[in-house]
Amino acid sequence: MKSILFVDDERAILSSIKREFFDTDYSLYFAESGVEALKILHENIDINMVISDFMMPQMNGYELLKKVKHLYPDIIRIVLSGYTDNSSMIRCVSENIAQLYVNKPWDKEEFIDIINKLFDTSDKLNHETFKKLVENTDKLPTIPTLFFQINKLMEDDYSSIDDIINLINKDQTMAFNILRTINSAFYGIKTGSIKTAVLNLGLENLKSIIAAIELFNINSSDFYMKLLWEHSYFTNIITIKLYEYIFKKKLPQQYSSAGLLHDIGKVVLLKLFNLEYVAFLKIKDNNRDLDLLTYERNFFKYTHEELGSYILNWWQLPSPIVETALRHTKPLSSSKMYRDIVCIVHLADYYSWKLLHPNFMPTINEEVFSYLKIEKNECENIINNCNGGDYKL
Repeated sequence: MKSILFVDDERAILSSIKREFFDTDYSLYFAESGVEALKILHENIDINMVISDFMMPQMNGYELLKKVKHLYPDIIRIVLSGYTDNSSMIRCVSENIAQLYVNKPWDKEEFIDIINKLFDTSDKLNHETFKKLVENTDKLPTIPTLFFQINKLMEDDYSSIDDIINLINKDQTMAFNILRTINSAFYGIKTGSIKTAVLNLGLENLKSIIAAIELFNINSSDFYMKLLWEHSYFTNIITIKLYEYIFKKKLPQQYSSAGLLHDIGKVVLLKLFNLEYVAFLKIKDNNRDLDLLTYERNFFKYTHEELGSYILNWWQLPSPIVETALRHTKPLSSSKMYRDIVCIVHLADYYSWKLLHPNFMPTINEEVFSYLKIEKNECENIINNCNGGDYKL
């Protein structure tokens, strides 16, 4: 049985939650302050999730969940807010202090569904198969030193953005690759300054780019690695364009690298099982109807989606990025909180392969067009104008 600790300084809110969750299978704990919550966590090792209000006296939700992350990193963390300004909530998710935020008041069924989906994702990411993989191989990509150092500085209340910029500039090779990437058609930014890049992209997006550079090895001469980089590159461009068209606003920073990292599991499979996976990709190249996920499951016991999301979660990238990597082939099964971005990446992934290398096209879910309220031909017109119109459907 899963256990959830709810934290709120208003007893009426806790009483309401107790009634709403009465007929669920969850074991529930309640605390009226951050201090009480930490005491309960210390005394109960079976708690799997902490859901905390943001605005609380003495210790707010951000401060509490930051401590929970440090002391109990495997516990799922959600922050609640009744305020219309979501910038602080977005910061919680971007810094991976919370897996997601939920606005008050919430819809009961939707709230419970979000929690169910989070537990389902957590169970997939903590499957025994991945634990054995970590224990039995030295080929699994480790957290880059620069990535790790940036995480530390972001969590340090006394560090500034200039400290992070100075750190990046010390690694000239990485700084060069970062600038080369952001000066591409990904983000439409033209700059020779890491500081300008950080201010425009945000730190979380910069971390994602560092992760991609490290994993893809963008200077690689390997055909399939280069193809995956080009595919991920183009998927990100399409993702940005579709999101801006459908929602009439810029893609939020916490989603900006969802397209770039959605297929990272294939890259990891190439690194772990190069000869075997290259052999399979060659077979797939000659047989478009071969089902990629079924083959991966039968041969490796897990899919590129599961492995990729595991790596991204291990590296503590934001939950929207992890969720997209895990569910982009079945987007309507994703959490409602992130379904918009997962559905858009699903379309971007399909059309990117259709334009670049049709034999690798996944199956498209036609219901996604209805969910996003966009016509198929309308979507394809947007994609035809991506990348300066170099590619046409």
